[in-house]
Amino acid sequence: MAQYNETIYASDSWAENYANGELSGITRAASLTSQENFAFTYDNMPYFLYAASESWIRVRYPTTSQYQKKRLVRAQQYVYVTGTSSSSSGSLKSGRFVFGCGDYIGELFEVEVEDSQLAELGDLEKNQYARIGDLNHGNGELSTGVSKGYLEMRPNVWAGCTGSLYTGNRYTAKASMSIQSHTGENRPYVVLTYEDVEPEVDHCAPKSGFVNEKADNVFRWRFWANQTAVAQPVQQAAYQFRWRVTGQSAYQESTVASGEGSHTVPAGTFPENGSIDWCVRGQSDDGVWSDWSDWMTLTTQDSLSKPSGLRPDLGYVDGNLPQPFSWEHVISTGTPQSAYELQYKTAEGEWLELTDGENADTQVEIPQDTLPSGKLFWRVRTANSDGVWGDWSEPASIVVRARPPAPAISGIDPAPRILVCWQAEDQQGYQVRIGEREFAQQYGTEKEWRCPAYLEDGSYLVSVRIQNVFGLWSQWASVQVTIRNRGKGNIYLTSRVIGRETLLSWNAVGDFTGFLIKRDGKAIAETGETTFFDRLCCAKHQYEIIGQEETGHYVSSGIQTEIFSMSGAAVSGWKNGKWIPLQVRREGAPVHRMESTVQAAYQHYYGFRLPRAEIAQAMSRQHQFEFSLPDNRYLPALQALMGQVVIYKDQWNCCLVGVLDEMTVEIQKSSDVAFRITEISWEDEDADEARQGFFSSL
Repeated sequence: MAQYNETIYASDSWAENYANGELSGITRAASLTSQENFAFTYDNMPYFLYAASESWIRVRYPTTSQYQKKRLVRAQQYVYVTGTSSSSSGSLKSGRFVFGCGDYIGELFEVEVEDSQLAELGDLEKNQYARIGDLNHGNGELSTGVSKGYLEMRPNVWAGCTGSLYTGNRYTAKASMSIQSHTGENRPYVVLTYEDVEPEVDHCAPKSGFVNEKADNVFRWRFWANQTAVAQPVQQAAYQFRWRVTGQSAYQESTVASGEGSHTVPAGTFPENGSIDWCVRGQSDDGVWSDWSDWMTLTTQDSLSKPSGLRPDLGYVDGNLPQPFSWEHVISTGTPQSAYELQYKTAEGEWLELTDGENADTQVEIPQDTLPSGKLFWRVRTANSDGVWGDWSEPASIVVRARPPAPAISGIDPAPRILVCWQAEDQQGYQVRIGEREFAQQYGTEKEWRCPAYLEDGSYLVSVRIQNVFGLWSQWASVQVTIRNRGKGNIYLTSRVIGRETLLSWNAVGDFTGFLIKRDGKAIAETGETTFFDRLCCAKHQYEIIGQEETGHYVSSGIQTEIFSMSGAAVSGWKNGKWIPLQVRREGAPVHRMESTVQAAYQHYYGFRLPRAEIAQAMSRQHQFEFSLPDNRYLPALQALMGQVVIYKDQWNCCLVGVLDEMTVEIQKSSDVAFRITEISWEDEDADEARQGFFSSL
C-alpha cells in the first residue's frame, strides 16, 4: 500500500498558565515555557497529587489540501528544546520521581490518544530538536480526525512519583521545559504519514435469480470507503462493469465515469434462455480502484405463470353490454405477460375460445352479444416474457343474462296465410313480425308458425325473434317475401242483432274448406258452418267472412257493418248461457271497480350500481261489481256461475271474459249482490287465430 509523508511547520504557538486549575494568563514569545508544581502529603493512603500550578504549550499546524482524501496513519511532532529543570523534596522509603513530557493531539481526533512516549526531562538534549509525540496505533491508522484548518499539539510537562512513601511526610516536585515557538529560528514541526484509502463495493444486486433479457436491467451496488482519519470523504468517481455467458472466460466490460451505484444494460443484450455472470468494481475520486466483486450468476430463462384474481367472479353479467374481464399475472420473477388467452364453457360443455392477445394488458373488453346466457365458467392463461404459456387459472363462475342469438329463417311458404320456419338455440318463446305489425308472443320451442290472418297481395318483410329462459329477446332475423292471393268464388254476408248477440249468416259460392270470422279486423272464430252468433259484441262493429280454400288462398265477403247497443249490464256463461240482466243498485248507481297488477323483478348486474327492472309480460286484472237484482228468480242462475268462465257486457261498451270467483249476496225481496271477475286469456277452441293470439289484420 502506497504511503505519503508531509512535513508541516507550526503556524502559531503559545503557553497557557494555570493556577489551581484556572487559566491565569497566556504567554506569546520566541521561547515558551511549561512549568508544573506538585505538592502532597502522604497520609497512609494512596498518594494524592495536587497541582499548585501548571502550564501547557499549544502548537498549531496548518493543514494542506494535498492529502485530504488519504488516511492519516502517523503523526510525529518535533520541538526545539531550549531548557529543562526539575527538583523535589521529601524522603522516599523507596522509589523515585519521574519527570517527563506527555503529548496530546487535539482538534484533529475525536477521542483522546494515550501517551505513546514518556521521557525524563534529564534525557532531553538542549538546543536541539526532540521528538515529543509519536502517534501510531500500530494498526496502521489513527483515530478519526478532521481539522478546523489546523493541527494542534500540546506537549505537557508533568511530574509524578512512584514507590512507597512515608506516612505524614510532605512531598513536592517542580518541573519545567522550554521550547522555541513558531516565531523562533527553529520552529516546531510535525511529520504526517498518509496512505491510500482502498475502496470496496458490496451489497451487489441482483446476486441471483432471473434477469429479463427483453427489458432494460439495472445492476446496483454500494461504493464504500473507510473514512477514519480522512479529512474529506472518499467517494466513487467511476466504475467498471463486466458480464459474460456462464461457463465462458471471455467477457464484455464497460467503464463509466459516474458516481452512481448502478449500471443499466439495455434490453436485448443478454442471450435468451441461458445464464450470465456479472461483477463490478469502483474507483474513488482519489484515483484508487477497489477489488472486483465476486462473479454473480443470473438466469435469463423466465419462470411460468398462473393467473389469479379473475373478475368478474360469482356475479351476474349483462351479456348485451360490453364487459371488462380482468386478471392478475402471477409469476415469481415479476415479469409482465407477453400474451393471454381466455376460454369459457357451460357446466356440461367443453372449453371454447373466448379471446386472446399478444400484449401485457391484464384486462380485455368482451364485446356485447358474445357470451351465451346462463351459468358459465371462464379461465385465463398467460405467457411469460419468453412466450412460454403458464398454467390455466382456476375457473371463475358467472351467470350471463343475455339475449339469445338471432334465429336463422330456413323457409317460407308465400301463401296468403304465410308459413315461417327457422332454426334457433336457447329458445323458450318466439314472436313473428310482418311489416310493422308484431304478432302476439308465443311460448314454446316449436320453430314454425302459420300466420293466423290472410295477407293482402304484396311484398312483406317477415321477421322472427326468439326469447330465452331469462325472458330476454334476440335480435330480429328478417327476409323479404311476396304474397299473391289466387282465391276463387264469392261470399254474401248479412247480419242482425238478436237480443244481446249479433247473428251473422252468409251464402258461399266456391270450394271452401272453412270460414274465418273477423270482427273489426280481428279474427274471432273459425267454422265450417254458414252462421255464427257473436256473443262478445258490444258496440258498432265491422264483420268480414274469409272463405279458406284448400290451396291456402282465400275469398273475402267484404265488410258488413252492424250497430249493437246495450241497455244496462248483463252477465252470462261463456257459451250459450242465458243473459242475467244487471241494471240497478239499491241506494245508488251500480259499481264497477277494476284493479290491475304486474310483476317486476329487480336484478343487480356486475359493473352497475343500481338494479335493472325485468317486467313480466303477465298481468292480473280484477273487476269488482255491485248490483241489485230486479227479481230473485235470477239469483240461482247467478250463483250457478260461481267458479265458471263468464262474459260481462254493459252499456259503456265494456266487454270482458273472466272467472267469477267471489260473490256476496244480501238476500231480500230484490237481493243485493257483490261479485268479482278475474279476467283470463280466453280461447275459442274452434278459432285457430285465437289460439295464435292474433286479433288484427295487416
